Amino acid sequence: MDESASTADPCCGDAGNRKRDREATKGSLLDAAKMVFAERGFDAATTREIAGRAGVNEQLIQRYFSGKSGLLLAVVERYWREETGGCALPPPADDLETDLAHFLHAQLKHSWQCRDFTRVVLARALVDTAIADEMARTLSESRIPCLLKRLELFRARGAIAADADLANVAAGIATLSFGLGFLDQVVFGRDGERVCAVVGTLAHTIAHGLTPRS
Repeated sequence: MDESASTADPCCGDAGNRKRDREATKGSLLDAAKMVFAERGFDAATTREIAGRAGVNEQLIQRYFSGKSGLLLAVVERYWREETGGCALPPPADDLETDLAHFLHAQLKHSWQCRDFTRVVLARALVDTAIADEMARTLSESRIPCLLKRLELFRARGAIAADADLANVAAGIATLSFGLGFLDQVVFGRDGERVCAVVGTLAHTIAHGLTPRS
């Protein structure tokens, strides 16, 4: 017989189950909140509907997240990094220009897929500094480092000048990708062919500017 099992405090098992139940409930609320916020927008979304979709008591939103604003922040902390990190990309291409184009096109596609939730997050960030700060952290800690690693691979191959400030280049490209992917496509409704033409020109221009000079 396992001695540890025979001497274990039965209350510990109850505490572990409660923790798992609590985390499962929070996860259900986050999943439901993401859908409701995307469908209704922040102002029109209600904690009652979110709790109803999650199948839990509405009061748990206040207990776990301190209300609707805290719930949106938790959704952003959980999903924004997953959805805008930029690391889920094809393998690096053989040449820098093609790789930059692939990166930008991938961001175009992803921005379109996430457009409804991004609308909510961006609008809320204008009046909620916690949301804005989380968006900034995502760029600085996730998307930009992913792009920077890709650029460093090309510098190691000799395709990028040794003195190029790749950290700032990565930050600029990340900003461009958001502008093209969300602002041009979603907010301004730019024609897809026009946006793709801009991507091609940008990829060519950036790659040319980074090429070592003899």
